[in-house]
Amino acid sequence: MIMRTLFLFVGLLFTGITFGQEDQVHRNGFTLKVETRYLGWTDVSIPNLEDYDEEIIFSEDGQYGKSIRLYAGYFVSPKLSLNLGFGLDRYEGNGANTAPLVIQTNYYLSSDKKSFFASAEVGTQIAFSETLDKGFVYALMLGKEFSFSDKTGLNVYLGYNFQRSKYEHENKHPDLIYLDKLNRKSLIIGVDFVIF
Repeated sequence: MIMRTLFLFVGLLFTGITFGQEDQVHRNGFTLKVETRYLGWTDVSIPNLEDYDEEIIFSEDGQYGKSIRLYAGYFVSPKLSLNLGFGLDRYEGNGANTAPLVIQTNYYLSSDKKSFFASAEVGTQIAFSETLDKGFVYALMLGKEFSFSDKTGLNVYLGYNFQRSKYEHENKHPDLIYLDKLNRKSLIIGVDFVIF
């Protein structure tokens, strides 16, 4: 029931913004994005391996992640946008949940509706429950915009994602090794639904 209400609310919000900007120029003013990412070929490593007494080996199988994020931003010009985003990431293999809060900038190469773009983001990982890890994140992406109209479109892109998680919870399972820090480096394959 809650999920249906949430989807209905988001749908109404997008509809209101879309029809409220009927006479707007493409890429002008406020923008919203819903982003999904596949974080593939994830490399997991420990920054200071010498600090641990035991040999720690990560499996090569099943190291990938999934991400969904929501961004709200503003087009400073038809070629440049600044966004604030929040999302949830789930890493499989050595399982982890993260909640990134990021600042993102997008630079479009032209004002056309089908422009290539470069994007960069940097931020922190918020831990508002014990299942989430703190840390920081940054990502670099290159992609192409596909506009359906002056108000809506898709961004499709590839990129690089880096996350460093810091585990600060009480160890409730002494038979498992809990690491102070863990690096995750991933290839991003992503699609954004964008309202301009």
